[in-house]
Amino acid sequence: MKKTRIAPRRKKQSRRILKPKAAARAKPIIHVLSDSTANLPRHMMAALLTQFPPNSADVRFATFVRTETRLEEVLRDISGPGHVVCHAVISPGMKQQIELHCAACGIPSYDLTGGIVHFLQQAIGVAPVSNLNALHPIDDAYRQRIGAMEYTLNHDDGLGVDTLHEADVVLAGVSRTSKTPTSILLAQQGYRTANVSLAKGVDVPMSLLALPKEKVIGLVISPSQLAMIRARRQAAWKMAETSYNQPDNVASEVAWSRNLFQRQGWPVLDVTDQAVEETAARVIELLGRQAMRSHASCDLPE
Repeated sequence: MKKTRIAPRRKKQSRRILKPKAAARAKPIIHVLSDSTANLPRHMMAALLTQFPPNSADVRFATFVRTETRLEEVLRDISGPGHVVCHAVISPGMKQQIELHCAACGIPSYDLTGGIVHFLQQAIGVAPVSNLNALHPIDDAYRQRIGAMEYTLNHDDGLGVDTLHEADVVLAGVSRTSKTPTSILLAQQGYRTANVSLAKGVDVPMSLLALPKEKVIGLVISPSQLAMIRARRQAAWKMAETSYNQPDNVASEVAWSRNLFQRQGWPVLDVTDQAVEETAARVIELLGRQAMRSHASCDLPE
């Protein structure tokens, strides 16, 4: 009898069901509308977005939105989900037009300046004038800022030492202590700022030593951080190997500058891990304190 050959049973293959990948969440776009340079809303958004994870949103600025034609042109490209509008415009009519457009398109919108202006109106009892040209007038304050920037550019890194006495403030420090960028920020705010680079073993300019101590501010930094900054600069510029970025030499140079500042009675700011914006703000704070002390001493009875 012929045996029937039975084929082995095949195992059922489990069918793997592939779930469709969830579409990547589109990054929301924040449109910031300004009727001027957008400097104010730019700073506001930069500060506010530091409180969110990096790249949480794409921020786009529309500047000089001053006419209905320009506003319509900007709003034409803002519709549908994924868009957010923040605006800083003076005109009540334009504010209303922006809000109506956003409401019709289902887009969240926020007035960056209206709330604080209304608050101030209620608090001080004075109605705002809604003058668009008042933000950047060509007046004495403007001319002072331009003059300060010209002075600062002509007194960078030890230039113009013969006229240091004309400065509002002089920043002194060893190489790579943020003197130049801090000076530029101060000049933009109207302070005539000079900066002098110091080096151990090199005579300090007599015109710097002769200044009133309240006019000079010494900048210092952590030696380890300064050594890293100098090493990066030396590599980028393909400089020959020197003691410029050697840790021992850097530490000695920073200690020497600290001793100089102490002997001269100059206030000192440590710029380690500090943005130049913060350094500039601290310089202004120091100048204000010194001016108050000087004023108070003048008021003392003889």
